[in-house]
Amino acid sequence: MSIKFLSSDITEKEPISIELAAQEDDKQKEYKALLQKCLNQILDAENIIVLAGSGTSLTFNLPNSEHIAPSMVDLWHACRGMNERIFDEIKSYTEYDNFAGKWKDDNGNEYIALDIELFLSRCDKFLILGNLSDRRLNQLNKFIKDAKNKILEVTDFTEKITNSQSWKDHEKLLRVLGKRQAKQKRLKVFTTNYDLAFETAASNIGMTVIDGFEYSMPYRFNPSWFNYDIVYRTQSNDKSISYLPNVFHLYKIHGSVDWIRTEQGIQKRRNEKQQGEPVIIYPSSNKYQTSYESPYLDMVSSFLNAIQQPKTAILCLGFGFNDKHINNAITMALRTNPELLLMVGTRSLFDKKGSFNGEIRSLLTSAVKAGDSRISLVDSDFSDFVNQLPDRNKSTPEEDIFKIFQELAMGNKS
Repeated sequence: MSIKFLSSDITEKEPISIELAAQEDDKQKEYKALLQKCLNQILDAENIIVLAGSGTSLTFNLPNSEHIAPSMVDLWHACRGMNERIFDEIKSYTEYDNFAGKWKDDNGNEYIALDIELFLSRCDKFLILGNLSDRRLNQLNKFIKDAKNKILEVTDFTEKITNSQSWKDHEKLLRVLGKRQAKQKRLKVFTTNYDLAFETAASNIGMTVIDGFEYSMPYRFNPSWFNYDIVYRTQSNDKSISYLPNVFHLYKIHGSVDWIRTEQGIQKRRNEKQQGEPVIIYPSSNKYQTSYESPYLDMVSSFLNAIQQPKTAILCLGFGFNDKHINNAITMALRTNPELLLMVGTRSLFDKKGSFNGEIRSLLTSAVKAGDSRISLVDSDFSDFVNQLPDRNKSTPEEDIFKIFQELAMGNKS
């Protein structure tokens, strides 16, 4: 197993391969030292921003086993599986094949890309134009509604994960990046995922999440909560306070499986009986228009403000740069914020046949080869990347006690 790494420190100006399992020689030690240098620069930044895409959740999918966390292709198959005949009929009259990308396998056979975002975008476009028969318009309207509910269903998967070891990557990421010194700002995690992976991992290790929702029921969305913090007092009459160490901010840019819109505002769903409209930006071209509504606007605005701050590091993990409004924000920040650090860690980053945005790949690699020391690129899956993070924090007595009780609780369940 290996990962590929590119930074301006590499003499060859081409991605180097770092072997993870092989015995280290002098060259491999040199390569790993270069990677560790970039990772330590990220950890030392005053502001750390994590931008997490679907690749961070795909780590739950073990080889040769059920896909617990769906990929975009899995979403395609899930939507088609509702009714294959209707799906294929819609695919035909929306002329999907004429707009979809075409790929070739290793044998040279050409096939149509399974792009659920493009497919739903074609459906939206034909529904808006309305130049179809009443039967087809009704069919299209019902399919879009059913597809959205199906996507919501299959992305709500975290309760299916029963093996505690499956959470180790998310837990280590939060543990390493979430503990900040007093002079450093709170870790900010922005994610385009709908699932509850980061919330669950935080709960597993006793971290507190500030996610824009009030702590009093019925847990209404209130973006001003991102401006608050949590402090610790030893005694009621003690004027000295200290910041609680295990706290981070979570911004779900595209919504969440447990958010609903009610007459009383946006709330977290507490049980299945609670009625409300799902608050999720579904994968279609309309997501850029929807992102200018609350709560998405609040999340995106916070992201735009965060990446413009001095001494800031962005860690893009499992993110393929296929969201234009986010891409534009990051490229603009690179041009205007000279103190910004950017590290991208995702699978198949250097593979031109992969899903990573080719335009962004070319832009970033060109900048690195031109000597931009602020940018570093790592072709790696989420698990292998997290394993390279230097864990510089010692556990506190409170964390040790929490871990003991957690292990005891897990033992009683078994």
